Amino acid sequence: MRLRQRLSKFSLAGLIAALACCWTALAFDEKPAADPTATEGDKRPIPAAFQLRVSRTQEQLIAAGGSEDTERAVAAAINWLARHQNPDGSWGCQKCVERCKDETCKAHAQKAGADYSAAATAFGVLPFLAAGQSHLTKGPYQQVIRRGLIWLAQNQDPKTGRLGSGLMYEHGLATMALCEAYGISGDPKLKAPAQAAVAFLEDAQNDESGGWHYTANPPTAGDTSVLGWQVMALRSGQLAGLQVNPKIRLKSKLFLKSVSKGKSGGLFSYAPESGPSPAMTAVGVLCRQHGGCQADAPEMTEGLSYLAANQNAAHLNTYLLYYATQAMHNLPGKQWEDWNKATQKALIDSQIREGCAAGSWKPKDHDAGPLMSTSLTALTLEVYYRWNPLYGAERKAP
Repeated sequence: MRLRQRLSKFSLAGLIAALACCWTALAFDEKPAADPTATEGDKRPIPAAFQLRVSRTQEQLIAAGGSEDTERAVAAAINWLARHQNPDGSWGCQKCVERCKDETCKAHAQKAGADYSAAATAFGVLPFLAAGQSHLTKGPYQQVIRRGLIWLAQNQDPKTGRLGSGLMYEHGLATMALCEAYGISGDPKLKAPAQAAVAFLEDAQNDESGGWHYTANPPTAGDTSVLGWQVMALRSGQLAGLQVNPKIRLKSKLFLKSVSKGKSGGLFSYAPESGPSPAMTAVGVLCRQHGGCQADAPEMTEGLSYLAANQNAAHLNTYLLYYATQAMHNLPGKQWEDWNKATQKALIDSQIREGCAAGSWKPKDHDAGPLMSTSLTALTLEVYYRWNPLYGAERKAP
């Protein structure tokens, strides 16, 4: 539904967002929970989808494909993220290097183009949440996460629930961060801002095409890249226990169908009129998986085979690798194992180990500076416990 239509009458998004504005730094002044899986307030239990993050064992990590080396790389990455947070709690794609102690990070910051503060703060927070940490868990990064979440909530539009400057890229990422923070912490004070962000995202969809584009309610059909962040944000909200309109996700399937290519429809393009690419196929396959596509469907086989054939290209594209690794991880089997082995080596070997940049990764392709490349790479190495595979071991790929 068009945003202007909703705001011309009683608006659920506006009401939720108004309540969210009351959520300030004072909301976090309670004593942190002693148990990392417990929460303050209503003691809401952690949803099953988030349990592996907070209670994984070494055996579970290894069984899922992770290792001590991947965990060390993630630890170094989140340390870099913590050191590059702004004093006000936000992160910036450009400003993240303003507090650097040497020139090792600054050499790559020019690729950012702009700060994109809401998206950057989501990039900053998400790897901590994927690692099982929140603003309610004791640890060295508790206040880092707390400040980031406060900044997101305080910079949310009180009337619409919008996060960021108006770009749907930013809103989708920031919505994902708030939803996952609510899911993993169970903090009732996060529910209102997260739900308001979901409501804005739903309102921003193109009613006819089912897609999203750079701004809300686009006159154009949309594009697969923007759609990917919105669909995955809705998925995070659903798994966190928030209200997500099922019709919105159903309509998104219409857009995916319009950009599907290949013999079986398992390849995807940026727009309906363009040709398929590995990056857009990774986004499309992951969205199709979360939309209920069967593991043995011809389009699934076609899409995953295409990604596997383009793994070398994926190692040169952080964004592609982030989406493709999630898609591969969802279907256990040899194809995933081969992908995982090569990806681990490429990412661990390329992590910077010296200077202020230690723990980060150099930006690749269209990365918005080292903040984006480091965040998405860390999340790629957290795939083993961020979400459970969608398809069980009993349905392994050949």
